[in-house]
Amino acid sequence: MASALTALSTAPPAHADVDPATAVTALGAPAGVTAALSGSSATASAVFNDFPSQGSDYLLLSTGDAGQVFPAVADPQAQLSTDRGSDGQPDTTTLTLTVQPAAGVGCLFLDFALGTEEPVHTYTTATPSDTLSIQRAGDTSEYAMNAGRGYFSQTGWPAKPTPYAVNALDYWHQPGDPSDPITGSTEQPRLPELTALNHVTTRDTARVPLAFAGGAAETVTVTVSDAGNGDLDSVAFLDHLRLGATCGAGTGVEPNPAYDGGVIGGIRGVGNELWYDPIPGTTEIERYDDPAVGGNGWRSPSGVPVELRFRWYRAAFYNANNGDMTQWTAIPDADRQSYVPGPTDKGSTLIVMVTGIVDGRRAETFPSTGTANSWYATLAIGNGTFVDGDAPVIAGPADGDATVGETLTAQIGHAVPREDNYTWQWYADGAAISGATGQSLVLGSGQAEKTITVRATAHRLSFNDKEWPSAPYGPIKLQGWTSTSQPTVVDDGTPSYGETVIADPGAGWVPTPASYSYQWRRNGDVIAGATSSSYTIKAADVGNDLTVAVSGVKTGYLQEPRTSPAVHVLGATMTGATPTITGTAQVGQILSGVVADWAPADANLTYTWYADGTQLQTGTSHFLTVPPSAVGHSIVLEVTGTLSGYQTLTRSSEPTAVVVPGKLTTVEPKVYGVTGVGYTLSAYAGTWGPSGVKLAYRWKIGSHVVTGRAGSGTEFKIPRTARGKRITVTVTGTLKGYKTVKRVSAPTAKVTG
Repeated sequence: MASALTALSTAPPAHADVDPATAVTALGAPAGVTAALSGSSATASAVFNDFPSQGSDYLLLSTGDAGQVFPAVADPQAQLSTDRGSDGQPDTTTLTLTVQPAAGVGCLFLDFALGTEEPVHTYTTATPSDTLSIQRAGDTSEYAMNAGRGYFSQTGWPAKPTPYAVNALDYWHQPGDPSDPITGSTEQPRLPELTALNHVTTRDTARVPLAFAGGAAETVTVTVSDAGNGDLDSVAFLDHLRLGATCGAGTGVEPNPAYDGGVIGGIRGVGNELWYDPIPGTTEIERYDDPAVGGNGWRSPSGVPVELRFRWYRAAFYNANNGDMTQWTAIPDADRQSYVPGPTDKGSTLIVMVTGIVDGRRAETFPSTGTANSWYATLAIGNGTFVDGDAPVIAGPADGDATVGETLTAQIGHAVPREDNYTWQWYADGAAISGATGQSLVLGSGQAEKTITVRATAHRLSFNDKEWPSAPYGPIKLQGWTSTSQPTVVDDGTPSYGETVIADPGAGWVPTPASYSYQWRRNGDVIAGATSSSYTIKAADVGNDLTVAVSGVKTGYLQEPRTSPAVHVLGATMTGATPTITGTAQVGQILSGVVADWAPADANLTYTWYADGTQLQTGTSHFLTVPPSAVGHSIVLEVTGTLSGYQTLTRSSEPTAVVVPGKLTTVEPKVYGVTGVGYTLSAYAGTWGPSGVKLAYRWKIGSHVVTGRAGSGTEFKIPRTARGKRITVTVTGTLKGYKTVKRVSAPTAKVTG
């Protein structure tokens, strides 16, 4: 539902003590109406409560200074308190309206409200108080009446209408009062804090009958006056003066049956807004003074927009059809389209009586949430429910990284409706921190390296509690040391196998650690189980670098390991004579390495053979078959002894003579076949060694070498040119590292024919 309330205009009231013509314009009066003023008056354009009800401005009458009602700068702490007359005497301001006779004019309609800085609900009705009066000359009737009885026919009508006297009215609102929200916007006040008035009423409409007896003009006076003092001021809001044929004749208005009289919407709980929604089928909540015909779900026979008025009632029972108004109690200060139940309403059933108003027609009142012929009340009001709120935000150090010893604070806005207070519970990794129930938390060592959250629980009288958890914060860091020391490994000399060394953490740790933790490492790798301040050197440490990492241990502090300089661990001495090589330094021959006097005898020996620095073979075998790659190089044997707990020892032999190529093993090739022209001969090379020898063939006819492919295979077809000659084959054997060998077959018989 759109609100008619906005912030106060930056422009102050146009001017104070306006002239009659300006007053008539501010009221929007039709032709034939003139005005006279006495006292303090002003025009205003500030959108306040339900004013202006039409146009852009309205008229103020004040017992004090009307120009102070809306100061140029809003100040809720300001007071009006203007004494215009004699000290201690009442002040009065009067607007006199003169209406000339006109055809079809029988009623004057004027929208009004009363505002005051007097205390309300304080004195009895017998106590004099500030008043607003609207009367017609020659008529004792009061037309500024707080509506009540007379709108509907039900058993036990409500109380009679009440004149507008400050201490007689039951319906007041404070500017900015959260119990008077804009419909559809929970706890957003209808009245902005832009005036020094303490209380105001809702808008009402005076209906003043006009008779024009003898053709004379009618005079209507609007008077606002204080009672017995001039120090506490009251003000009348006046707007939308219009004339009509009758004040209330003919058929009345009604809610459109299509909407079943509207519904009461909202959460039925203390502090949660309820509202009258005249057209339930829409998403919006139609405003009571919607200017469109039928825009608020009500209709009039004359087809003009209907305005609605409201009165909320409570009863300590639930009976949807109980029409006995003596069983219902009017709720003070509940005459808006919306209402926020308070603790007094808890357990009670509520209804709202809705009255439709159209100039010149009989006003009609119907109960809420049902058809025009039935009653329907809310369920009993229960505990309130928070409908909105923000999760708390954990604020810590500016760098966003909190450490043990620092303080975290939970920051949170207000819930809707507003909470009475919050309670807090802090958590570390989801587990509640004992005793951590304040808005701030000093981080202890128990929260180190954990994620912190906080739950804010909103509380309000007669409300169900509601929790809001924060987003995680952390993890929390441990404190760092002010200073540390580099540890050292303490030993009498050079650390060696079987000795015990000690870690010295150093004296530069600030603050002083409660203890130290140790971790010994071999070549940077963790030694399993080596976590004490001393360490006995093992065989596996021999020949390696030994270090120790030391951390200071203190609650709430990081364990920041500092590593000592490395010490090299030596083993026992191993002995061994220079190895010798036996055998011939020729490809294919077997060389043997001989080692003597190696101690200890159970040392593991590795034999590595080299040809002028190029490794040929390594392993536990002391034999080497000379490979072809060694041709032209001398061979050296390197023997390495290893044993746990001993220093590794390596001994090298003297070099051999230069390796010479090997000798192939051969046989004389043979030729098989018929030695006649056109026949094919076959060559048989026999077995050559070693394995891998490549054989090539070349045939001869007499002394003539057969060239090309015909003379290079293992078979040879005898040509005609060979007639009368003998044939041989030459086989050539080649292998890397060996001398090339050629063998010639015996010649065949002479080729025939």
